[in-house]
Amino acid sequence: MLTRRHLLATLPALAAQAPRYDILIKNGEVRDPQSNFKAKADVAILNGKIAAVEPSIPAEQARETIDAKGLYVTPGIVDLHTHIFYGAGSVPGIEADPVAARSGVTTWVEAGSFAYDNAAGFQKYIVDRARVRVYGFVYLYPANRDPTGDPIKWARAAMRPTAEVIAKNPETLLGVKVQIGVNMNGQYSPEFLKIARELCDENKLKLMVHISDAPPEVPAILEQMRKGDIITHSYTGHGTSLTDAKGKLKPGVAEARARGVIFDLGHGLGSFNFNEARKCLDAGFPVDTISSDIYQRNIEGPVYDMPTTMSKMLHLGMTFDDILLRTTINPAKVIARAEGIGTLRPGSPADVALLAIEQGEFRLVDSQRNAITAKQRIVCRQTLFSKK
Repeated sequence: MLTRRHLLATLPALAAQAPRYDILIKNGEVRDPQSNFKAKADVAILNGKIAAVEPSIPAEQARETIDAKGLYVTPGIVDLHTHIFYGAGSVPGIEADPVAARSGVTTWVEAGSFAYDNAAGFQKYIVDRARVRVYGFVYLYPANRDPTGDPIKWARAAMRPTAEVIAKNPETLLGVKVQIGVNMNGQYSPEFLKIARELCDENKLKLMVHISDAPPEVPAILEQMRKGDIITHSYTGHGTSLTDAKGKLKPGVAEARARGVIFDLGHGLGSFNFNEARKCLDAGFPVDTISSDIYQRNIEGPVYDMPTTMSKMLHLGMTFDDILLRTTINPAKVIARAEGIGTLRPGSPADVALLAIEQGEFRLVDSQRNAITAKQRIVCRQTLFSKK
């Protein structure tokens, strides 16, 4: 029979055995580009936060242990260009959560599938319902929505309500997205870019510009870009490519980066070309961020997911660490909303991807259906996420 005295005596011992952490990821190769941390280490999670990153943490200190032997433990992947809005339109979106679970993407940016009049729906039906973290750019000029017959007047009429809806939702809406290229908006593209520039300048908003077929030419587009703005589809094989026929950077490209313009990959159905990517890399111009531009029409190929997009850059010669930099902390800095995303430092949200680099022969295809055989590919084995 235990007496009160015996019970009191055993309590400290029992307390000492209580788990300190909820989850412990052991034996993995931890990679955190934000702090340049590269070492075999254990990662502990408590209450949805990274609690510790140490060389060795005893398994008994956690309620659940994940063995990450042979895997890279990285911050959750941040995809700066996706389409996950369910509304009708030319870019039908996907559901983020199922893809996140298999791909390691814990932060998603919806890159302009909706306009100001659908922002409330984006919040209610996408952001609020997703288990992953979601942000968005508001599209200034949605296709097939102009009832006036005057596209310029229609785009200008959208300026004020677009600015107002972003101002009311600063925690979710990042800025304005506009598509520029003769194949996107015909002869009106230069005017749309001017309108978008005016809108963003007046309201101190970030601008994301989709580049495609010229005209306008890329130097003229870049003249309109400011610090913190984003050029997406940087490795397009279309007329607004960043390099000329000789593989040299076009005028204004290096200067735009120097003044703080962000160059994003944005793979998509038609906007990533192996040859153009090689030319840019050979010219010393890697993208700042790697994104998928994933949606219904490319999720079954050629995009599939972020690890596949990352594998293409690995094949082109970018190191794994450089790829992680461009898929974690770099896009997290562009978003600049949730504190701690894109890193594994203690106190950050417990967004974690367990990645592997497989060896073999893997067929990878660009947007023009050019195929290569890669010797390595990046795959995701497990995704952990916390919205705290």
